[in-house]
Amino acid sequence: MTELVKITDLGKQYNQQEVLKAISFSIMDGELFSILGPNGAGKSTLISLILGLTKPDTGDILFEGVKLDSDSIQHKSMISVVFQNSILDSDLSVRENLFLRAYFYTNNWKEAKKLAKEKLADVQASHLLDKRYGVLSGGERRKVDIARALLNTPKLLFLDEPTTGLDISSRAEMWRLIHQLKEKYSMTIVLTTHYMEEARDSDNILMLDGGKVMAYDAPEMLKQTYQCLTLEDVFLAIIEKGRENYECISL
Repeated sequence: MTELVKITDLGKQYNQQEVLKAISFSIMDGELFSILGPNGAGKSTLISLILGLTKPDTGDILFEGVKLDSDSIQHKSMISVVFQNSILDSDLSVRENLFLRAYFYTNNWKEAKKLAKEKLADVQASHLLDKRYGVLSGGERRKVDIARALLNTPKLLFLDEPTTGLDISSRAEMWRLIHQLKEKYSMTIVLTTHYMEEARDSDNILMLDGGKVMAYDAPEMLKQTYQCLTLEDVFLAIIEKGRENYECISL
């Protein structure tokens, strides 16, 4: 794998409070990468910086070896994100939501309609085209949200808590879909989640706490390093880092 994103000594402050503290790591091309951490760990700030929505106070972000330019259209066209809270209009149909956004990329209504239908088919949701977005179930909404994020065929896709609020069956279906899309488009997917069992399929995991990198490695290596049987135990060991001789308790 080649290096897609390289982050070096990244720091960010808000109101004189240090939210990220000189963090460094890399995201490889084509991998599934998970960012974990308790509330307030700095996950949202980190993602905002990589997306170019805000600028760091210190450090660098390289995308394919080029320093991030948050004003670059080319850079933004290579990244997409599915937020936990949808940005689509509940009063519009799925067709209207996707066609309008597809037009931004094509500047041609015929091509926009074709593009939107293709991406909706990719997420196995063509049957939702004429439904109003606001009446869809949680799983259906998430599929349409992902279709929207695929309109620019990104190289890097962020999924923010993609299965929150979904039942067990819908969560399993969502993950099958995510893996299919990853393979089809050879995308790099960055996941934030509170479900440790979802992170176990990641190529690498970054664990943050208090704005610092507490762990950064493959799932199996993390379990070996912390001598734990599960990722849940690793996570607990890290957030309880101040305790000496932490004894792992399998969940």
